[in-house]
Amino acid sequence: MARPRAVIIGAGALGLGFLAERLAADYQLHVADTMPKADLLRRLEADQGFMVNICGKDGAVPVRVTTPLTVSLTDTADGQAAFNEALLNADIVLTATGTRFLGGVVAAIRPVLNARTRPVRLLFCENGMRVAESQAAGFKEHVVRADTVMSRMCRFGEARDTGFTPLSSGIATTLIVEEYGYLPLDADQCGTGGLFSKAFTLLAHEQFAVWKDIKFYLHNGMHAFVSYHAFLEGVARFPDVPPRIRSRASAVMFSEVIPAIVATHPVAQRAEIERYARGLLDRFFNASFDDSIERGVRGIEEKLQPAERLLGGCDYIRRAGIEPRGYESTITAARMILARRAVQDSARF
Repeated sequence: MARPRAVIIGAGALGLGFLAERLAADYQLHVADTMPKADLLRRLEADQGFMVNICGKDGAVPVRVTTPLTVSLTDTADGQAAFNEALLNADIVLTATGTRFLGGVVAAIRPVLNARTRPVRLLFCENGMRVAESQAAGFKEHVVRADTVMSRMCRFGEARDTGFTPLSSGIATTLIVEEYGYLPLDADQCGTGGLFSKAFTLLAHEQFAVWKDIKFYLHNGMHAFVSYHAFLEGVARFPDVPPRIRSRASAVMFSEVIPAIVATHPVAQRAEIERYARGLLDRFFNASFDDSIERGVRGIEEKLQPAERLLGGCDYIRRAGIEPRGYESTITAARMILARRAVQDSARF
């Protein structure tokens, strides 16, 4: 029996380290990106797979990802033709480009997917709320659009990283991911047929909505909380975050964010979310993943937008009748970082 076909748009750390790694066992994959990723994609296609370093609490384990794999470079004529053919034949299309580029990607794939005669699932794997809804215009009914919950932390290696296995023998780049594999989907949107393998977990709409809020406010919001406060204290790596910041993060999780999620969703199970939160803190500070604080403070201006995780998270907590005193301190920290950077920039000129 032929494998279902999945197209992953975006060969970043998330596209390769979460989506491709999870789907490789069950799907025939096509990965698309642009010319800056040419050497990487051509090497992965030649190898029909790649190596990933999965980091648990006891260290990193190199794992070989093997799958029928084709690639395309969408900013070349031949690559665009191959990409369009892959879209026409795909069962699932997943975008992992980031919200900054998503509008252009959607505009490019919309006419190709609309030209199909059979249904296709278009899964948005960007970090945000109601991404599928925001990108709905112009698609025909057979293009079934849905959000995902992408909670695995992934990164490409840095110069300081040692002991990790490269993606390929021909490429020095390393791909480092945490030991986390939960990939839920909304069954009410996506359907429950045989299209989705065990790589996905299909949830009722109400349960999926809980996990969307867990990801955006508990995971993303608290990752920002730790990153910004640690940055202001000169901490460079997550495993080096001092106990006082860790304790404050835990207090905000358990007194503000989790109660707000439970108050918002009648189906939410507080004990389950609290277990997740304790594990999430362990994941943040995982010494084998060894994430950088600098990576955590990227894109502050975007995260200060009204509907984003910081201001939006404060509104979310307040709607539950809770004053977000601790959560709100992330906004103060973010503005302090921006002010500090403005001073540094002005001093250069």
